[in-house]
Amino acid sequence: FDLGGVLMMHNMPGCIQKFTRLMGEKNMQQVLGLNPNGEGSADSLMEKFECGLVSEQEFISTLLPASRPGTTESDIIDAWVTMHAGIPDEYWGFLKNLKNEGHHLLVLSNNNAIHYQDIMSHYDMSCFEHMFFSHLLHTRKPQRQIYEAVCAYLREHGLDKDETWFIDDIEVNRQMGEQFGWKTAEHL
Repeated sequence: FDLGGVLMMHNMPGCIQKFTRLMGEKNMQQVLGLNPNGEGSADSLMEKFECGLVSEQEFISTLLPASRPGTTESDIIDAWVTMHAGIPDEYWGFLKNLKNEGHHLLVLSNNNAIHYQDIMSHYDMSCFEHMFFSHLLHTRKPQRQIYEAVCAYLREHGLDKDETWFIDDIEVNRQMGEQFGWKTAEHL
């Protein structure tokens, strides 16, 4: 099972609201690259940071001068973390049951250092066998590298690809899952 983005609690409207309050809509779009519809412009600071291609310090030091007076690093981190606010509590029982039934639970998720630290500090990740985060692989989303890392892991641990389900709702992930021979499902 891939239990990455589909399990994450997303609050894009809250994220947009916070960044608009901190930076104003114009700077939110031009400096951060976050549009009011929740999409990031191609090659924007937002997309680069999301993929781990820009450091946390560079991200914050670029946004602070473009923000309203009184904005702090904590304000920026808080606004960013709102976008992927972690795994909702109601999923943990479900995940632990899957693990107890002998399933191999893998996290495959586009993620950056701030979200990674937030998840690690707030959640017990022990029910996951392995986690593949794009920022740890230094890869943009989505690229073959993250999928190849999962396939290498499956081979190294003797896990059967035919028994691996790729659960996500992003079209490109479904296509890649099918290309790598994983069964796919769009929802839990």
